[in-house]
Amino acid sequence: MNAEYYSYENYVLEQAEIERLLDLLPASMRESVKILPASERQTVVIKGRRQMPWERQMRLFIKPYEWRQFTPLQRAGLFLHKVGYYSRAVSRQIDFYLAIAALGGLSLIFEAVQQDPVGATVSGGLSGLALWQLRRDQTNDRRLLAADAYAVDRLVLRGIPRLQAVEALGQALHVEARLEGRSGNDLLDMLRYQNLKRLAQRPAEDIVLS
Repeated sequence: MNAEYYSYENYVLEQAEIERLLDLLPASMRESVKILPASERQTVVIKGRRQMPWERQMRLFIKPYEWRQFTPLQRAGLFLHKVGYYSRAVSRQIDFYLAIAALGGLSLIFEAVQQDPVGATVSGGLSGLALWQLRRDQTNDRRLLAADAYAVDRLVLRGIPRLQAVEALGQALHVEARLEGRSGNDLLDMLRYQNLKRLAQRPAEDIVLS
């Protein structure tokens, strides 16, 4: 390993920062999120994996050196966005589609045993449709926008003025894109920036409390 790799390893996520980030979450969620330092090979600043209904904990991997390029408030907004995106805090439709897929699979097995080709076809179609919808939900742009709203609402609930919370998250998106070698000006980025402008005017009664 070269000296540059060792230099990168000198940057660590301080326990105080980890505790600060977890403290931004509702008390009921803090035990379900684990923050870990990412390796140099990770290409994005912060990365996780969608939390499935049967998983009790979600892991987020953060690149320590890049993380220091954000202000504390920008880190808070970006962290909360990722939690909202990867966890079940924003959308629970995934549970419904998994249940439908499982039901369709069990029905398919039953119909196959009963040698009912029509019933098997219907059950297989139901299961396939649920899995397709599940995949669509996982990659849907709406989840990104909902995660942005979740981040802003959590910051507001922590006492940050709404406009300041929106500005911090918008700035974090710019810094994140730069650190990851992206322009930050593609269609999805523009959509998120427009959504942040809308969130700046969001009534207090619409805050997501989860």
